[in-house]
Amino acid sequence: MPTLILARHAKAEAPAPGLSDMDRALAIIGRKASTRLGEVLAEASLTPTLALVSPASRTQQTWKLMAAALSGCESRTVDALYETHVPGLLKELTALDGEEVVTVVGHEPTSSAAAAFLSGQGSDKTALQRVAHGLPTATAAILEFDCTWSELDARTARLTAVLSGRDV
Repeated sequence: MPTLILARHAKAEAPAPGLSDMDRALAIIGRKASTRLGEVLAEASLTPTLALVSPASRTQQTWKLMAAALSGCESRTVDALYETHVPGLLKELTALDGEEVVTVVGHEPTSSAAAAFLSGQGSDKTALQRVAHGLPTATAAILEFDCTWSELDARTARLTAVLSGRDV
């Protein structure tokens, strides 16, 4: 059964004059939470074979730290994931073929909006409530679906859980 993990990057340093948003690095607590999120996913037997990662420094760092617990996962930097919206994310996902578990390391509000958009019948109500308030940093929405990646669309998945690395 194909599984999608929509992960929001971990806590980044605050915006500062002369620092572009793209270049904002993870804060120390964000580094710890990224590592923990990877461990939480591994403990839940959610081991992706492919990671699609926004080019922003904070998402790249989040994935690198998560990946330490998720061996054997190919990663791709996808420029379109920075400042995208649900249709943009869906375009990337529906182009996939044959992947069993995929993680996307991206940004808000797209991550939670995509989780809500994809969530259909059989979704966990508590997880839906959490997603409705937005995904906190270092948190992932887990969605399963019975269709192919190319058929992924509104209400075609089940939101099964929201997992966090923020308990550090």
